Amino acid sequence: MAAKKKTLRSPILPKDLASQSPDRLDTLDLDGSLLESCDLANQRGDYIRFDGVRVVGGAMNDTKLTRVSWLDVVCERCTLSMIDWPAAKLTRVEFQGCRMTGGKLGEGELDDVRFAECHLDFASFARARFRQVVFERCRIAEADFNQADLTGTTFIDCELHGADFTRAKLDGADVSRSTLGELRVDARDLRGLVVSREQAAALSRSLLGLVIQDA
Repeated sequence: MAAKKKTLRSPILPKDLASQSPDRLDTLDLDGSLLESCDLANQRGDYIRFDGVRVVGGAMNDTKLTRVSWLDVVCERCTLSMIDWPAAKLTRVEFQGCRMTGGKLGEGELDDVRFAECHLDFASFARARFRQVVFERCRIAEADFNQADLTGTTFIDCELHGADFTRAKLDGADVSRSTLGELRVDARDLRGLVVSREQAAALSRSLLGLVIQDA
């Protein structure tokens, strides 16, 4: 019997957030804060901690940050293209309407994370570990999930054309409501992946050369 999926936990934010306007990310440590339209692009930094923070309309594109820790964070309409945040720890985080094209979150730990209406084309999550993660109405074409642990991850109304799932752990991952296109994956990696009947036929044909015929 399949285990029942847990409910995605949403970020918990303080009722009153203190407005902040930081000009640098290096060693930035914020609690209970609101960041609006902050331009923090093209920076390098080490140890960035957000706890109970809402980021609205900001720019952090082309940043290279180590030791990123986000807990209870909502990030709305932000530009995060070409970020490089290796081994980031994201817990109870929501990305809403963000652009993360070409971003790198390799070897990250994502727990209770929701991506909604985000552009994630060419993003890399290689060797990342996902737990209770949902992608909704996102563009994820040509994204890299190589060797990622996607156990239980859900993709809803997403564009996954050309995404790379080679050697990924897909037990309970659900792509049945998304568009796959030319998915890059080996047949041995598909164990436990949840797909629609049409997707199963397409994958069987492309990976195994099978032609499924109705009786």
